[in-house]
Amino acid sequence: MFITHYIKAPKQTGAVCSSSKKLSCMMIKNIDFANAKNIVEIGPGTGAFTKEILNRKNDNSYFFAVEINQNMANKLKKEFPNMDIEVQNALNLKEILRSKGIDKIDNVVSGIPWALLNVREQLSLLKTIYDSLNTGGHFNTFAYVLPNARANVFRKLLHRFFEEVHMSKIIWQNIPPAFVYYCKK
Repeated sequence: MFITHYIKAPKQTGAVCSSSKKLSCMMIKNIDFANAKNIVEIGPGTGAFTKEILNRKNDNSYFFAVEINQNMANKLKKEFPNMDIEVQNALNLKEILRSKGIDKIDNVVSGIPWALLNVREQLSLLKTIYDSLNTGGHFNTFAYVLPNARANVFRKLLHRFFEEVHMSKIIWQNIPPAFVYYCKK
């Protein structure tokens, strides 16, 4: 499934296979699930991170996903039938929040293929995410350990937007190997 979607629309899929359990656990490592009121996942794909969030989130937390690819969203809905999934571009996050009566969010977890986006797209989406977060809110995303000029630009943009940016150790048990960016507003 991933390979077909990747070939048709690499910016919407971003991967040739699902993220590993190890990467999924690292992606949510710094989320304070006991106190998080609102958690958003953008680019959930088939739900590797979604599953870990749903297993750990507080019953009082509101969690929803924003997925641009209708086919991926349909598969995700079959896997997690009670999940709130918005089939939209993540650039619409502020409007989505407004429609749900949410002012700001505590955590954003992203499976967006940042290295495939041009600088303008990276900048626009990061601004949208940053503006949607509470002060002290967290943004978690990952990158593959592959040399890429756009990935280098993305790393610089993270440092430009966020007060704190930390990187996990490399997760070699993922294909391809990856690491997580932990960013705090």
